[in-house]
Amino acid sequence: MVLNDIERPTKADDPEYKEHSVFQDLDKFIGFYDSLSISVLNFLTLGTRAIINIDTYVYSSIQGTLESIRMVLRAGRLGDAFVLLRKYNDSIVLNLYTNLYLEKNRSEEKQVVQEITAWLAGEARLPDNNYGSMSCYIEESEELKDFFSTLYKSKEYRQTRQRCNDHTHYNYFDNVLINDNKVHNPKRIELLNLFKSDLENLFILHISSIFYLNDHYMRSTDCTDSLDMGLIPEPDSQYWVAPFIQEIFSSLIEKKRPDLFKMVKCKHPCT
Repeated sequence: MVLNDIERPTKADDPEYKEHSVFQDLDKFIGFYDSLSISVLNFLTLGTRAIINIDTYVYSSIQGTLESIRMVLRAGRLGDAFVLLRKYNDSIVLNLYTNLYLEKNRSEEKQVVQEITAWLAGEARLPDNNYGSMSCYIEESEELKDFFSTLYKSKEYRQTRQRCNDHTHYNYFDNVLINDNKVHNPKRIELLNLFKSDLENLFILHISSIFYLNDHYMRSTDCTDSLDMGLIPEPDSQYWVAPFIQEIFSSLIEKKRPDLFKMVKCKHPCT
């Protein structure tokens, strides 16, 4: 009997690849964005006419991108996974840009920020769909300048973006070969290790920076839940950090980037 393409074993079936810890990371991050999407739902996006926080949809979309990454990685298409990782990076930049732009441009006189409103309505791009412009805007802003100065003390983040670009544009022939899940490549696991590191780095970048910018996003719902039920909230419960956020900061960010952890903690002492 001749095996079809679905049944034929690939390099993704090798135990070392199949059981790689990157898949556990993806499961964890997917669950995190699912929880975050729900957690920020009731925070109004000031400067727009949106009834529901627009970040709710951004985070659920990112959750979908990570699910796509998991799917193509399971299939052994490592090059395509890097392309999607670049999309994840783009989503992070977009998320920071919209939050920062709204904060800087809304006022009592200008309650609706037209540039973001037009983007929400599908009438304009942000800005001209230019990743570079948005990156410069957030990295050079007074609000995030110190954060990115600390972040980029490590060269890993620049290397991550370049690695994603190489796979997106097939800049080297190796980028072609690694996406073929039937080709033996002695560096496949080494590259998967790099992918895991790149994924963690981007996740840390996003979670640290968005909470550094919007520390209210970290709040637990204990206080509001008590009020909704007609109960008196516990003292200082309005400052508590949501457990799923506290867990990710303690288990990952504090261990891998204590400098960023300290910056966020200064903004939100209860972290």
